[in-house]
Amino acid sequence: MKVVFWGSFLFSLAFIIHLIIWKIRVPKSQTTVLLKIFFGVLIFGIFILLANPSIILNSIFIPPENPPAYLHICLFFTSLTLAYIVTYSALEVDSPSLVIVMIISNAGKEGLDKDVFDKCLTDDSLLKPRIKNLLRDKMVFMDREKYKLTPKGSLIAKIFLIYRNLLNIKEKGG
Repeated sequence: MKVVFWGSFLFSLAFIIHLIIWKIRVPKSQTTVLLKIFFGVLIFGIFILLANPSIILNSIFIPPENPPAYLHICLFFTSLTLAYIVTYSALEVDSPSLVIVMIISNAGKEGLDKDVFDKCLTDDSLLKPRIKNLLRDKMVFMDREKYKLTPKGSLIAKIFLIYRNLLNIKEKGG
């Protein structure tokens, strides 16, 4: 129970800090800043628990007693954080599926004519925002009117390819 409490408490604290920062100003490299906030809170929180548990002992919240409990808190917190960051990246720019559903939903009960639908789906609404984010996050760069992967982008691409192969997913985008 302590693992769930402390992992959730630290995650909630990081989430609140994230909300406050985003209310002030949304950073350019959002994912990087999220990682710094969340793992900074984790490291600081674990340090406080280890360095001065008497602060906590005077309250109703008892800190973990042994190293495996701290490891479990870290694993639980990391799982929550990575799941949140994946979810956040889906909110950062609308997914093509979400754009399609929203366009059809906005048409109402009458539905949407196929020709109008086809005119709504452009590179400006689907592709360009993603390219902009890849450039901003330094996963790709421009080299004489050509997009090229950075080492960071290449690593991400390899991870996804390995994962697709592991799951035996051969069809791409269809």
